Amino acid sequence: MPPARKSNKLSRKELQQLKEYGQLDPLGAMGADNELDELISKAMSKSGRGRFTGIMPSEEDAAKITVRRPTMAAQKTAIVSDDEQEDDESESENAEIETADASEDEEMVSGSDEEASGGSEDESNEQSSDEKYEVDEIDNTGVESDSDIDMEEDAHKDALKKDDSEIKEVYEAHDFMAGHFADDDSALMHQKLAAVTQKEYKQVAIEDPVLGSAVLYDIADGGLKQPNPKPLKQKLVKPFHRLNKRDDFTEFQRGLFNWFDQYRDVVYADRTFEKDDEITTAYAVHAMNHVVKSRDRERKNNAKLSKAHAAGTDAGELRDRGFTRPRVLIITPFRNTAHKIVQKILRLASADQEMNLSRLAKEYGTGEDEETENSAHKRKPTFAGNIDDSFRIGVQLHHNTVKLYSEFYRSDIIVASPIGLRMTTGAESGDRKDFDFLSSIEVAIVDQCDVLLMQNWDHVSHIFEHMNLTPKKDHGCDFSRVRNWYLEGTAQYRRQTIMISEYMTPEIQAIFNNNCRSIEGKVRFKPIYPGAIADVVAQVPQIFKRVAARRLMSAADDRFAHFTENVLPELTRSAATDKHTLIFASSYFDFVRIRNYCRARSFSFAAISEYSTRSEAMSARVDFYKGDLQFILYSERAHFYHRYPIKGIHHMVFYSLPDHPLYYSELVNLMLTSNDETASSAKLTCTAFYTKYDQLKIERVVGSRLVSQLLTGERSQYTFA
Repeated sequence: MPPARKSNKLSRKELQQLKEYGQLDPLGAMGADNELDELISKAMSKSGRGRFTGIMPSEEDAAKITVRRPTMAAQKTAIVSDDEQEDDESESENAEIETADASEDEEMVSGSDEEASGGSEDESNEQSSDEKYEVDEIDNTGVESDSDIDMEEDAHKDALKKDDSEIKEVYEAHDFMAGHFADDDSALMHQKLAAVTQKEYKQVAIEDPVLGSAVLYDIADGGLKQPNPKPLKQKLVKPFHRLNKRDDFTEFQRGLFNWFDQYRDVVYADRTFEKDDEITTAYAVHAMNHVVKSRDRERKNNAKLSKAHAAGTDAGELRDRGFTRPRVLIITPFRNTAHKIVQKILRLASADQEMNLSRLAKEYGTGEDEETENSAHKRKPTFAGNIDDSFRIGVQLHHNTVKLYSEFYRSDIIVASPIGLRMTTGAESGDRKDFDFLSSIEVAIVDQCDVLLMQNWDHVSHIFEHMNLTPKKDHGCDFSRVRNWYLEGTAQYRRQTIMISEYMTPEIQAIFNNNCRSIEGKVRFKPIYPGAIADVVAQVPQIFKRVAARRLMSAADDRFAHFTENVLPELTRSAATDKHTLIFASSYFDFVRIRNYCRARSFSFAAISEYSTRSEAMSARVDFYKGDLQFILYSERAHFYHRYPIKGIHHMVFYSLPDHPLYYSELVNLMLTSNDETASSAKLTCTAFYTKYDQLKIERVVGSRLVSQLLTGERSQYTFA
């Protein structure tokens, strides 16, 4: 039994004893050797609930279900203004003893957990201590440690003097976060879960006055919701105004943020360079708002627990966290975009102490050499700044301190690239696999999906497949504080997924269909395309030929068979008189397939991919211009990364249309700018092949108005001049 208390004041030693005896940490009473499933079962048993055997409860369980949502009377008494809420939060913060945070910080990730750190992969052999890194503007005392208990003991004494009514349970009618993440066992919640798992969405076409056309996938007739009049925590308002350089959201930001704030899954496929900063600011504010609200709720509950322990009473069931600490995951392709995002997070946090800023500037900033190199390649604006695509960084928020490069299990926000996370989670067949830090992600943001498609989309799919799974280790988790729907294995239905892209692709659509499962529903924005064909200035007839495809699974084989049997023989015959033919393939798999086929038949050709060296690409382009090659094979990724100005193109053949519509007009216009003397415009031709499954690509090229005609028309060939 724990030692008897002489008074209602707890010393540091008594707090440590309570923890050791398991009254503050159930893991201490259960023992470290227990299996994780046993711990979860005991935690659920303590709360009087069991795992779901199905989405809908049985008749026996239905009689036991209690609705946890507050009554209307309780809601009215709980609603407070932002100013009152901020006062209560400051009082609670002064009264808190963050026992859970202390236990998190006492545990150091070791063994297989060493890979789950916020550092770069090339620093995996370095020590995890921050002593070797430069600390800006602070000393190391800003990190949470056991010494915090001494500092908080005085605050705890003041908290005991406060009346229970001063620590209010805030529940706002328009606070979508409170309702979305609440432990709700109502029949409506089970109805939502059943609808999501069975994909029983009600699709509603809507027209957003700011964001444009969209399709709302509604759940349980939720419909459109009125925006929260005060969505931001009070402590974020002024930093946001300074960051945004105005006293409110822009019209575009407000339209986008309102969807984010409702915790619906959002796919916005109309990202442009001009909107980049507004979009990044909108989701950075949403991520910080979510973390700050969550951390404040934990601090309030910590104060309640400390007060109850001091009084020798039961504080009741306070569930406010997941299995692990990270709540927000932001995936972005390059270090330069990650640097921008982290800078916005720092400005929104407005902390007095910021750790490892110099290291961030050194590893993610732009050096003088890189600026000089990028200035010579202005035709590729995508690659301004640091374009390394392998990185990961953890951001820890604590009081008035922000620590960068924190270990993942001690971070609130993780900013990483897909390959950076994949190197942490490991391969499917490898022994070193650790993705427990993804178990409690509540907001997942994937920015610049169109660029990630040019890297390796398989890494993105891998991340979603391993998100919100039950962890293999406890990682110091206090199961008495874990939300019930985490214990029940339904966390994926509470996670919000936000995907930002310049255009929609089947890969993004697959994530949207299979991995976006928020119980609040989801929305997909897709613009009306005028057609990239309107940007073609070369006077060349553009022929679009539809290839018959039996089904989606065989579409690639049908296209290849048509090309090798009908198109390629004709190209080789015409090469006797005119050899200036460029074959463009959007998929690297198609590119390799055609290359291997041509090599096996000893065709005179050259292949330029993203893996080709500069000298190889230069030699191929020179031989092509001279007419020494029958044709040249060119991949979309090569054009994305290098934008080679290929000269001497007389015949353009699109084996498949590019994903990015801009590339279509760029390649066709190369025929005009590079043929001053080699051919007249009358001899230039352009042919593009597509199937009925290429709707998204063909729509971006010919325009939304004509796409249905090309896909379902009686003719199989259409000419644009």
